[in-house]
Amino acid sequence: MRLFLVICFSFVFISHSQSNKPVIDSLLQLTRISNDTVLVKAFNELSWEYKNVDIDSSMYYSKKSLEVALELNNKKAIAASYNSLANSFDGMGQLDSALVYHKKSLDLKLEIAHKVGAADSYNNLGIVYDLKGDFDLSLEHYFNALNIYENEKVPFYKVPMVLTNIGIVYKKQKEYEKVLEYYNKALKIYTDNNYDFGIVITKGNIGSVLINLKKFKESIKFCAEAKDLYEKLGYKRYVPYMLSNMAFAKDSLKIHKQSQEDFEEAIKLFTEDKNLYELVHTKIGLANNLKKQQKFITALNHGKEALEIAKSEGFKEWEVKAYRILADVEKLRKNYHAYSAYLELHTIRKDSLFEESKTKTIFELETKYQTAKKEKEILSQRAEIAEKELKLDRNRNQIIGLITLAVALSILGYLLYNQQKLKNRQLQKENELKEALAEIETHNKLQEQRLRISRDLHDNIGAQLTFIISSIENLQYGFKLTNAKLKDKLTGISAFTKETIYELRDTIWAMNKDEITLEDLKARISNFIEKANASSSNMRFKIDINDNAKGATVFSSLMGMNIYRIIQEAVNNAIKYAEASSIEVVIKKKESTIHFTITDNGKGFNIESVEEGNGLNNMTKRATDINADISYISTIGEGTIVSLSLNT
Repeated sequence: MRLFLVICFSFVFISHSQSNKPVIDSLLQLTRISNDTVLVKAFNELSWEYKNVDIDSSMYYSKKSLEVALELNNKKAIAASYNSLANSFDGMGQLDSALVYHKKSLDLKLEIAHKVGAADSYNNLGIVYDLKGDFDLSLEHYFNALNIYENEKVPFYKVPMVLTNIGIVYKKQKEYEKVLEYYNKALKIYTDNNYDFGIVITKGNIGSVLINLKKFKESIKFCAEAKDLYEKLGYKRYVPYMLSNMAFAKDSLKIHKQSQEDFEEAIKLFTEDKNLYELVHTKIGLANNLKKQQKFITALNHGKEALEIAKSEGFKEWEVKAYRILADVEKLRKNYHAYSAYLELHTIRKDSLFEESKTKTIFELETKYQTAKKEKEILSQRAEIAEKELKLDRNRNQIIGLITLAVALSILGYLLYNQQKLKNRQLQKENELKEALAEIETHNKLQEQRLRISRDLHDNIGAQLTFIISSIENLQYGFKLTNAKLKDKLTGISAFTKETIYELRDTIWAMNKDEITLEDLKARISNFIEKANASSSNMRFKIDINDNAKGATVFSSLMGMNIYRIIQEAVNNAIKYAEASSIEVVIKKKESTIHFTITDNGKGFNIESVEEGNGLNNMTKRATDINADISYISTIGEGTIVSLSLNT
């Protein structure tokens, strides 16, 4: 099975100042003496400072900022407040709400021609689309932001911030060389400007790539140092990222117990921070860790919790990985029905997320950005030539324009047709998903009911039968019975009750199994024969399963139980009525048919004259119930052969 390794540290960096109490106290003091846009800015700064330490306070101050900005009817202030509110939703993991307010902020900034502010919004939108798994939209917005930052006068940290974010998207596409290319560009700018915080963040991102390059010991050492530095700087919100990194690396080194402890601590901190995106990521990692430790039930619980959050919050990439880990755990539990359903869900979601056209779009966006940059450098030189050519070729261009329009309309029609076709296919897949989940739920409920019934049979009826046997034995022991007929009758009742208990145990055995293998049948039949040998020490019994039948055939519990009862009845007849001293059971498979043969050396019987007794009628009926063929060959004085054949 392919090793399940989730990319660690999916932390998207946004430049900001260090959150600390003196800064917060100063801002709170400023809100008491300020008004107008100064008050809006103070509330926004408070919201940002609290984002990393108290997300509820962050949301409160961003809402206060928006109230003041709306009262002022200042579009620039309103745009800034929308951005602040979006960042708070982002910190809470509510990505759809974050998108709404980032888009509102962008629209206002474009309306008032605030280019740098628009670039900030493009960058923020890129972050949210990345978290949602929409990588093409993420890169499109990042390159928009980078284009503006490189052509405007902005603080030095803006460009490396976007370069780092672009690297993170390529990391999710496993293009690690491109990741290092963009990270190193960012690191150079931070180093040239002696910006320690940016250097630490970027090195942290580079360190996370070490896991993908399978340099796990180096990654653990680096992450431990980064964790200590974050705690020292007061960025406790980023500590669980490092713990998660260390957990994945230790898990890959098979240090499973320490890995589990780091996962659990990271989950605790992500839960406190309400960081749902990283919480899902880490829960999937913990589920994989527990799977390796064979703690399957706990692994399933974490996997299902991760899946529910991923589905409700729209984390597409984690939804795919959650289905995969659930399928792997169910396979190890030999719950093949659930394994098949989860594997199908994983395949469907994976295809929709990582289709080839999406990857192609990502690289086309980069090419488009690089091409646009180069063309801009020579645009001034070509401007005059282009103007002259435009005048000379105007008529020709009009014709080309009409042709282009026709082609565009054709392409548009084709795309709309394909889009509708894709939508219909997606609806069909959604219905199939719902049906598969409903089938799993029904199967689980039936299994629970079967287990409950088997427990009731064992705890109630089994206990009552045992009480009857005990009571009869107490009567025989406590009263000196002189009536031989009564004594024999009580002994017969006790023996019949014990036989009933054995039959009940066989029934419970079958009910507790979804499937019964030939090895299961062999073990059960051998157990039955051992009890028979206790009453007849001269009996020789042999059971033989041919190699071509071993491990190749699995029966449902109903079919397996009927096969067992037929064999049991045939053996009983051979012992009780045929007085056989040798019984042989042979199981072999030929093509798609499996054959069971029970042969004894007893006294035999006349098949034509014998009445449907001695269990023959029961065996025939059971064979009919499972669509099997049964035949009897018996010779007086030589023995009997019972043959059972059924298609698998």
